[in-house]
Amino acid sequence: MNIKIIGNGAWGNALYSVIHRNDSSVQIFGHEKVIIEKDDILVLSVPAQAIAEALENTTFLEDQVTIINTSKGIDNDTHLLPHQIIESNLDKDIDYYALIGPSFAKEVKSMMPTIVNLGYTKGILKDEIKESFQTDYFRVRLTKGVEALEISAAFKNIYAIACGLTQGLGYETNTRVKLMVLAIEELNRLFEGLGVKIDSEKIPGTIGDLVLTCSNQESRNFAFGKLLVSKSVEDCLKEIDATVEGYNSLASVEYFKKKGNVKLPLATFVCDFVKENQRAEIKKYFDDFVRSV
Repeated sequence: MNIKIIGNGAWGNALYSVIHRNDSSVQIFGHEKVIIEKDDILVLSVPAQAIAEALENTTFLEDQVTIINTSKGIDNDTHLLPHQIIESNLDKDIDYYALIGPSFAKEVKSMMPTIVNLGYTKGILKDEIKESFQTDYFRVRLTKGVEALEISAAFKNIYAIACGLTQGLGYETNTRVKLMVLAIEELNRLFEGLGVKIDSEKIPGTIGDLVLTCSNQESRNFAFGKLLVSKSVEDCLKEIDATVEGYNSLASVEYFKKKGNVKLPLATFVCDFVKENQRAEIKKYFDDFVRSV
């Protein structure tokens, strides 16, 4: 079994280090063309907006393929989740997995204790894949199903923008935790509206990932929210100089509200704030919202 990672950014390299320390066969690629042969496992470690392009640059020699996605986002134009993007762009028999959880790349590379979920659909190679990734510091929890993980992974980035605003505006821990509670409640309503199953095995990739992203400036989405207090959207993106998945996912909030027939006040607030860019009255704008929910 040979693992091929597409995406040589921070997270792709962190995963490479985990697999390499496990003495598993692993290669990592950037933008070059990749050939997936028999017994290869493809790991996609690129932003959601780049999944289709990565697949276009990949040649699959077999009709059956194994793909592990690590992206945490939604396609801007189609509102598709990563597994749906892959299915719509690849006419193959796919054994699909989603590796998602609370994990900053630099801490994984430093071998800090971490737990993530490995969600699966068919799960043909789930035990072998878990063995390739799991170490004494990088724990992998198997769970059947990927939708809850991928929806949460996208929306928690939106909620992290709101939590970044709290720090930029001088609010403290109580307020930030209130927003996290609202975010978890929103996600549960969305899961119910969409008919998506959620269980305790998915805690690392849902609640765990949300708490991490919403409470630490290492998160690009949190940092983006903090910067929005005093800068334009364009200047924030320029300063961060990396993909801010939460910003990209804002385009899909209305779609998921309608699809699930649910209200998502916190996600909607972030959308409205970013769109209107109300920096002049931001303190009152935020305070009115956070006291009303």
